[in-house]
Amino acid sequence: MSERTCIATGKTLARHNLLRFVAGPDGTATLDLAERLPGRGAWIVADRSVLQEAFKKGHFKRTIDACCGDIEVEIERVKCLLRRRVIARAGMARRAGLLVGGSGKLLTSGECIGLIIAPDASQREAQRLRNRLGVTWSTTCLLASEIGQICGRETLAFAGLLVPNHTSEENLCTNLRQEISRMEGFYISAGCNL
Repeated sequence: MSERTCIATGKTLARHNLLRFVAGPDGTATLDLAERLPGRGAWIVADRSVLQEAFKKGHFKRTIDACCGDIEVEIERVKCLLRRRVIARAGMARRAGLLVGGSGKLLTSGECIGLIIAPDASQREAQRLRNRLGVTWSTTCLLASEIGQICGRETLAFAGLLVPNHTSEENLCTNLRQEISRMEGFYISAGCNL
């Protein structure tokens, strides 16, 4: 797994723990979550306070010769884009047959590696699912309406990521877990609810 160095902290971390910015056509720092935009990238730890520091101290200007707009607007934009990316990745896992929604289907599907729990779901039911499915991780990063959107329902309290059978499925599961982790880290540092 490749690593990059944060321009604000100097820490070298795995790419999935960082946010990449490039100089946009208008000369402003532009978030590149897909890591596909052309140009030299500036990598920042996925943390609100570090992003604010980079904006204030002019790290983007020195690294990629890009100016910065309003930091609070950019933080809201980052939060929204991270959330959309997690939903998109979860949708891909659903279409690949790796993500199953609803506690009943999860219990009949067998072992899961991860569990997505709506924040307002029953804690007792969540614990029962964790124990019965043998999950290695769980998150409360998506709302019931978002889990439902992914699974083609109005709302769902639970969705589980099944054990992958081959390499491409493993990559999809790993990618989803990394996106969830990055979003959780940014949301916690931003002091907002998932």
